[in-house]
Amino acid sequence: MNITIKILSSLFICILLSACAKSIEKVSEDAPYSVRLSSFDKWITTLDKDHDISASLLFYQDGKKIYQRAVGKVHPLKGEQLHADSSFNLASVSKQFTAMGIMLLEHQGKLGFDVEVKNYIPNFPYSGISVRHLLNHTSGLADYMELADEYWQEDEMFTNKDILTMYQQYKPDLLFMPGEKYMYSNTGYVILSTIIEHISQQSFEDFIQENIFNPLNMTHSRVINLLSNPNSLSSRVYGQDDGELNDLNNLDGVTGDGSVYSSASDLIHWHKALLEYKLLPKEKQLQAFQPAKLNDGTLSYYGFGWILDKEKPTIKMWHTGGWVGFRTVIWRDVSTDSVLILLSSDTSGVEFVELYKEFIALARSYQ
Repeated sequence: MNITIKILSSLFICILLSACAKSIEKVSEDAPYSVRLSSFDKWITTLDKDHDISASLLFYQDGKKIYQRAVGKVHPLKGEQLHADSSFNLASVSKQFTAMGIMLLEHQGKLGFDVEVKNYIPNFPYSGISVRHLLNHTSGLADYMELADEYWQEDEMFTNKDILTMYQQYKPDLLFMPGEKYMYSNTGYVILSTIIEHISQQSFEDFIQENIFNPLNMTHSRVINLLSNPNSLSSRVYGQDDGELNDLNNLDGVTGDGSVYSSASDLIHWHKALLEYKLLPKEKQLQAFQPAKLNDGTLSYYGFGWILDKEKPTIKMWHTGGWVGFRTVIWRDVSTDSVLILLSSDTSGVEFVELYKEFIALARSYQ
């Protein structure tokens, strides 16, 4: 079974499961926080009791944890229960850490956002693509998963080096001219990870650990893939699907587009570090929350690893992720020191979109 068939099969299963998913007891649109809290918490308890969810939820505002809960199991075939320090695969929420790695190198004078990728990876087979294009998803690079589906042996581990070799060998046409438009690109963030490794002469895992996680005391966060150092996380969560293991596969030798594991509690450290400019000066960090200007002068509202609010891009930002059994969201409003975190490894008994919508409705009702 090839990768495309696997993905389609997973989507079909999700559709079937959603048909019997348990919905929350509805409350009125103007219901106060206390009413929404009672309804939401009862719903989570029911999902947990029926083994329909494994997730960590956290709503934080103005220095306080307003709502926090962890339900379900770390591994579908073991008894350990999830808790606030359990570390989930963040999937594409990982991209903000890749982007920060690039920004740190730029701050150190080791790269430029508008310099072509070829300057940092000499055997990169395309001209005209800058580091900024990769960060903003405006490079036009073809999707590496589609190429892997066509050219890679399913039972062999796939790495960043293999991706670069494949693009050199087959050189698929760009989907559009760099900077012409926005198109979400996992490939671009894998190349960013490769740039970090080339410049720093460290593995992506070690660079992120030494330059982000350690300084911020994010002790439950690591880059983890099939090439990683032995697991040192105290509660590493495994992807699940209705009681079965649905975790890393042969594509998980890759870093940059995903592969960061973190906990709800650590992501609060991350949020606070961004608020307090612990890693970069304010003027440098704010570049991450600027819309991208396309070739025709129009704006695209994806910054450096963050989706941006069109009205207040430097105030409200978020990202979602999904890989194997994991579904993740982080949403921030810096004007109120608010962050909502939803990390799941199994939502077989509930539609993830509904879970997120109800959680954010609960947060917005808080006064």
